[in-house]
Amino acid sequence: MTKYLPSFLLLLVLGWPPAPLHAQSGPSLPERIQSVMMRPEFAHTSFGIEFYSLDRGQIIYQLNPHKLMVPGSTTKLFTEGTVLELLGGDYRFHTRVYRTGPLKKDGTLDGDIVLVASGDPNLSGRIQPDGTLLYEHMDHSYGGPDSKGVGDPLAVIQQIAQQIADNGIKRIKGRVLVDVSLFPEGERELGTNVVISPIVVNDNVVDVIVSPGDKEGAPVNLQVSPKTAYVEIVNRATTGKAGSKETLNYTDEKLNPNGTRTVTLSGEFPLGQRPEMASYAVPEPSRFASVVLAEALNAKGVRVTVIAPGSTPDFKAFAANYKPENVVAEHVSPPLKEEVKITLKLSQNLHASMGPFLLGALVAHKDREIDQAGFDLEHDFLQNAKLDLSAASQTDGAGGNALFTPDVVVRYLTFMAGQKDFDDFHRGLPILGRDGTLWEIQVNSPAAGHVQAKTGTYDVYDALNKNILVTGKGLAGYMQTSTGEHLAFAAYLNNVSAPMGDPEAIQKIAGEALGEIAVAAYDPPLPLPDSASNPSADYDVIIRNGRIIDGSGNPWVSGDVAIRGNRIAGIGDLHAAQAKRIIDASGMVVSPGFIDMLGQSEMALLIDNRSLSKLSQGITTEITGEGASAAPQDAQTIAQQQPELDQYHLKIDWSTLSEYFARLEKTGTPINIGTYIGAAQVREAVMGDADRAPTPDELEKMKALVAEAMQQGAFGISTALIYPPGHYAKTEELIELANVAGQHGGIYATHMRSEGQSEVAAVEEALRIGKQAHLPVEIFHLKVIGRPRWGSMPKIVGMIQAARDGGQDVTADMYPYVAGGTALASALPPWVADGGTDKLLERLKDPAVRTKIKQEMATEHPNWENLYLGSGGASGVLVSGIVNRDPAIKKYDGKTLQQIASDQHKAPLDALFDLVLADKAQTGAIYFIASEDDLRYGLKQPWTSIGLDASELSLDGPLFEPQSHPRAFGSMPRFLGHYVRDEHLLPLEQAIRKITSLPAQRERLQDRGLLKPGYFADVTVFDPATIQDRASYQSPTQLSVGVKFVFVNGRLAFEGDHVTGEVAGSILRHPAAPAQ
Repeated sequence: MTKYLPSFLLLLVLGWPPAPLHAQSGPSLPERIQSVMMRPEFAHTSFGIEFYSLDRGQIIYQLNPHKLMVPGSTTKLFTEGTVLELLGGDYRFHTRVYRTGPLKKDGTLDGDIVLVASGDPNLSGRIQPDGTLLYEHMDHSYGGPDSKGVGDPLAVIQQIAQQIADNGIKRIKGRVLVDVSLFPEGERELGTNVVISPIVVNDNVVDVIVSPGDKEGAPVNLQVSPKTAYVEIVNRATTGKAGSKETLNYTDEKLNPNGTRTVTLSGEFPLGQRPEMASYAVPEPSRFASVVLAEALNAKGVRVTVIAPGSTPDFKAFAANYKPENVVAEHVSPPLKEEVKITLKLSQNLHASMGPFLLGALVAHKDREIDQAGFDLEHDFLQNAKLDLSAASQTDGAGGNALFTPDVVVRYLTFMAGQKDFDDFHRGLPILGRDGTLWEIQVNSPAAGHVQAKTGTYDVYDALNKNILVTGKGLAGYMQTSTGEHLAFAAYLNNVSAPMGDPEAIQKIAGEALGEIAVAAYDPPLPLPDSASNPSADYDVIIRNGRIIDGSGNPWVSGDVAIRGNRIAGIGDLHAAQAKRIIDASGMVVSPGFIDMLGQSEMALLIDNRSLSKLSQGITTEITGEGASAAPQDAQTIAQQQPELDQYHLKIDWSTLSEYFARLEKTGTPINIGTYIGAAQVREAVMGDADRAPTPDELEKMKALVAEAMQQGAFGISTALIYPPGHYAKTEELIELANVAGQHGGIYATHMRSEGQSEVAAVEEALRIGKQAHLPVEIFHLKVIGRPRWGSMPKIVGMIQAARDGGQDVTADMYPYVAGGTALASALPPWVADGGTDKLLERLKDPAVRTKIKQEMATEHPNWENLYLGSGGASGVLVSGIVNRDPAIKKYDGKTLQQIASDQHKAPLDALFDLVLADKAQTGAIYFIASEDDLRYGLKQPWTSIGLDASELSLDGPLFEPQSHPRAFGSMPRFLGHYVRDEHLLPLEQAIRKITSLPAQRERLQDRGLLKPGYFADVTVFDPATIQDRASYQSPTQLSVGVKFVFVNGRLAFEGDHVTGEVAGSILRHPAAPAQ
């Protein structure tokens, strides 16, 4: 018996209950299918069918499963599934309008406005107030009597025009242009003849509803929407005899000198026939959008002349104007999951045809052979599903020329059932007898409402017989049977004739037949599992009898988790299955591996890659790069790190992020690691440690470095704004750099400019950067510093929540400790470090400078974080991590500054200065700066995750540091043991979500963060009754207890109390980066 996935509890995937196996009576499934195929109209038709039980992991019916069939629009399952998974269900298109010249005080724009097409397929009337997309069952681009169009086709264009007017523009002296550089415009999709373009207004059609006149020979009535000067439709169509054939067609299309078009509607429309859509496909979508936007502007009181097109502008030259300060309007689309619903439910050919182009442009970032790049991404995605791609062929996104076997389609559907965005994929499918292209199929069947599947049709004109030959008709998707069993299925029939002149003939003959075949599996007796469905040694590992917390926040369920290779292969009751290793997890929690949202291990992994401190607390993935990052590197950046590099005998032999990744891959990493590009790193590479604004040339170089890192896999751009040289960057500079990261799908992650006296302003700055640069915001280690401000966390949380409520994507991470940790030298005013470490040390030797520093450190400052004062002075600063091995210096490790000062008979600040000098500014320190109540309040928020803010460490070797922050070894167990189990701060399932799927979703980590079949096997097994941190401020290098097993990409990396030596981690690259 062929197996795709082992039996698993689909409850964890769909929320569906497991299926009981009832004894049933009546015709069997093969008998029911055979009765359909035996009809005379199918005498010369080929069928290919497969039904597969997702609950049992068993094929229950096959007919020609490996024969290539013409699938029609069921091809869209592959296109849309790939787009959904690679861009993510929450992806939104940002369509922006820029001005190219100055705006005068009288409202005159001395230049052009340019709408930059984003690839948004829904600049239309579909958008509803709640952000969803409305649809009709038969899309207007197909025409016919059931097509009416939805809403005002220019609703979005009107909104854009209003924004432009609201920005004070009253007259535009230049042109209204549309930049379609994202991918080429001009190719027509095969199904509806609509032109493919990155600009899509009303699906690039003009809606023309035709109704008959009041008598034979009378002109037909036309209802045209939108009415625009772009095209004049000349009505030459007349009313024909009642019952005659409709012969409408567009003829005599002319391009007028002023750029407008004239087209004639000819033919006859039968008397008494109900109105019918005869949509006109616009040949130049960019010109169409330009004209209707200009018309909308004039209607809003913005004077602009619709100019004849002339030569195509050089939009590469215009790109220099695409800056935040030049934005005069922006439309943000509903989430991609809504668009997928439109494409699948309506079988929207244009949208699906755009899929490969969107992938090639937005994910692969190609500017040539863009659609092929998209298909390359789809190929790789389908290879991850382990599909036999020799059983598949596809040349466009919609299904115009494609071939698939039923078996490969069902295997794909089974794979998709385990993907992160499956719920959105499943919801997007038409429902039998209820909506979309299935709304009129099997309406009265008991199975209506229980089948969600994609339809497909491909037909040609048969001139010999004056018929339509349906070369391909398909139905593929999912169903829940009357007994609750969950099936994936694909049913195809190829080559059946349908009469001309009856628009419903194909549905009546072929569509209903496939609907009956699907319904046939709803309530017949299905085959019971046999011995062949229980494989022997089918898995590498089975973790049995655990409490499975899948990372979604759902309540735990009991069951087994199976691993094969680097993936989760099954979840559920696997008691009959065998594996090379079986782990009994009775009484333990089985969860996704924990994700550290702020690690610092990018260099440590090149020094000692055991990652004991991370693995021992269940961490399998780390995101790193806080302000500084592993790349870019040049002589200036390396010089600042040289003392530490010398200490660890580490040589930086790379300059770019790709080169760093290549170096790390040679060394290997036990954990998965991804990184941001540090804004301070970029600044230092271009400007050194200069405390000034960059010149325009320097800023362009910095932006180019950010773009390069994003293309090489960075997850976004990060800042650390209390440390030089990051502290020197002004907000406008950060917006420019963040805008580049946002254009590549990244986020803005920040150690804010203040967590103390000026924290409100710092939060406002972070939100402003995210808003103006159009990208999500992540706030590092959220806290409130300084006793006078303790109790202010609700206010800070309220600011973030208000931003979220207003539609801004902002989250934060925290570590579960009231003390922070950073360099002892970070207690000094930032100007002390101007020019680098050598200058800092030189200044500390100058008595006059020391006096000035003491004066500044005695009070709070709005422009820099006084950690010393925020900790309550010398007694609140614990020295931790002295690098100097001189016993006379090293003995002060683990002592407070107050204790050191007393021992040395010095003032506390002199003791601080002298220790920084003796250790060449390398000393670490722990600052007791926060309150327990504020910490708990922040941890409870559903949008906070956990970040250690600590590098990997070990109990011996070069990364053994006896005096460090306990968070390095204890953060995750402290959160789960102390705050969740003991303090009951939040349910365990919600806590697991905060350290698994929430960070994975935030960083768009593909196939990670959840326990789902098909996901990477990053798995942590822990005892919820005993998990606890043992590291303390006095003894920070202590392993936590309670974590029993940790798997990274399917390999056991930690067991009991030791690492296994497996180096199975992966370099994680942002999903929008081109495949490496």
